[in-house]
Amino acid sequence: MLPTALVVLALLVPAQAAHASVLAVQQDCADSDTFERKHSRADLQNTLKQIQGDVDEYTDCEKMVLAALAASKGNAGGSDGGVIDADLNDDGVVTPKEKRIAKKRAKQQREQRDRQIAAVDEDLIQDDVAASSGGGGDGGTPLPLILALIALGCAGIGGGLWYASKRNPAVANAFRRVPLPFRNS
Repeated sequence: MLPTALVVLALLVPAQAAHASVLAVQQDCADSDTFERKHSRADLQNTLKQIQGDVDEYTDCEKMVLAALAASKGNAGGSDGGVIDADLNDDGVVTPKEKRIAKKRAKQQREQRDRQIAAVDEDLIQDDVAASSGGGGDGGTPLPLILALIALGCAGIGGGLWYASKRNPAVANAFRRVPLPFRNS
């Protein structure tokens, strides 16, 4: 019975640790617009697969994770850092021509990855600018606020004229002489 319990415990611990690391990445996403802690590539990939609805809706977590994955891929140096698949014809011999072609492909892949990272960074910057200007693209005053101010001004003018007509009979007589379209004479 003890060996069975140990096996079950051994299987549960990595699953809980993986879930905890996904939650840590999501919490780091929700805390700010940048990662404040270092996260492993596996944690970032798992987070990308398991982003919770509210985190996805209210944060840029997906963009941040993609940018971090792209940056970690560039820093890893692994397959992108050297010659990628230099033996193009699979004959077991790497010729100088194959090396040149492989280097050119690697350079193109690095440039493409850099463009993707720049695009993600540009999206995050534009989102920050939009958020800091109140969500509007032009940063102007919202229409409901303008309409409310106009209504308040009209109410103030109308109230002032009503008060003036109650206090001064000459103003009241002047208002009585003005024909109104809805008044039956």
